Amino acid sequence: MTSLIVSALAGPLVSALKEIFLRHADARVSESVLQAEVEKAVREALAHTERVALKARRDVLKAELAGESWLQRHWRPLVALTAFFSYWFVIIAYPFLHAWELLPAVRFGEEGMRNMFWLAALAVGGYIGGRTLEKVFRMRLG
Repeated sequence: MTSLIVSALAGPLVSALKEIFLRHADARVSESVLQAEVEKAVREALAHTERVALKARRDVLKAELAGESWLQRHWRPLVALTAFFSYWFVIIAYPFLHAWELLPAVRFGEEGMRNMFWLAALAVGGYIGGRTLEKVFRMRLG
């Protein structure tokens, strides 16, 4: 993805800068005019790069949605459910199972509990963000 962005930015930017400098090589142009043209070329190249990156993300999402594999279409819910049930087990089920002497004592510690919380938060946040992007792309694509 990074090489795609770099090549998408470098190609149009280099050609635009080359054209600007060749066009003004013989003419005496003020520095402010040249700076304004260069800034415009950079802005246009960045906008082009953002379009290319968005198209690449859209293509990945479309490939996931159109995938033949069940796992390819359902990996986000599986990750979210795994994180949820892991968090639920540590916070809710384990204390009861330990109190009833069905499981041995395990010390997760303060850091372990904090890590478990952030794992669940990351999974749920990623799931919600991914689903939101899917819905936005579906609405925009028709």
